[in-house]
Amino acid sequence: MADASSLEIRRDNKILMLTLNRPEVRNAFTAEMNTQMAEAILAADFDDDIAMIAITGAGDKAFCSGADLNEARQAADAGEVFRGPLRTTRRGLFEVMIDSKKPIMAIVNGPAIAGGFELALAADIRIAAEDAYFALPEAKRARGAHFASVVLPQMVPPGIAMEWLYTGRRIPLDEAERWGLINRRATATTLMDTAMDLAAEILTSAPLSLQRMKLTYRKTFGMPLLSALRLDVGPDVYGSEDQVEGARAYLEKRDPVWKGR
Repeated sequence: MADASSLEIRRDNKILMLTLNRPEVRNAFTAEMNTQMAEAILAADFDDDIAMIAITGAGDKAFCSGADLNEARQAADAGEVFRGPLRTTRRGLFEVMIDSKKPIMAIVNGPAIAGGFELALAADIRIAAEDAYFALPEAKRARGAHFASVVLPQMVPPGIAMEWLYTGRRIPLDEAERWGLINRRATATTLMDTAMDLAAEILTSAPLSLQRMKLTYRKTFGMPLLSALRLDVGPDVYGSEDQVEGARAYLEKRDPVWKGR
């Protein structure tokens, strides 16, 4: 079971920082941590003081090694029947991340394996340390990798995605970068600075624009072009106070002061 210290939740400027805090087990997450993360992200959607979310892992051994298999084994030993992601009464964490209106950044401080890789895939942006790698070993463990099986072939060429899924092999950072899975890479000592520099640049943008851009991308992905262009999702930035402020600030050659309305 997770306790309150298993997931560190803090605010840094307008960023909600979620840190998986189980370095002794390579930040494997439990069902309780899964729920805690989902609840924190849902709450952020209703908090005007949070503009974006960042997720990372504690320590220097891993970003996240996926679900805690010891917890799964204990549940099986107790006679509990494991339910897959489509056989529960609640949305999963990854779906909550996809549906969140706030931009989400994964700061991948080490290996991202199984559900840890899927956690990074559910983010909008990925910053990775030089010693990080990715892997989806579910086929070797008789598990499903349901989320990755859906989204990964949409993010890299399907043949590459299916090779990674079928073999479960380790994907070096250079290979992941070549196929566009990461936005930035950095040394372990400069990783957080690199991530925060990018976050600071994002935070200079209008918060309503960020929300509309994310939701437009997430809701229209895979739709026919003309249908996607007619889908109006997210806040109406075009009639917002911030849209007027943005134009004035540009003409007056000053930084805009966003109000989020």
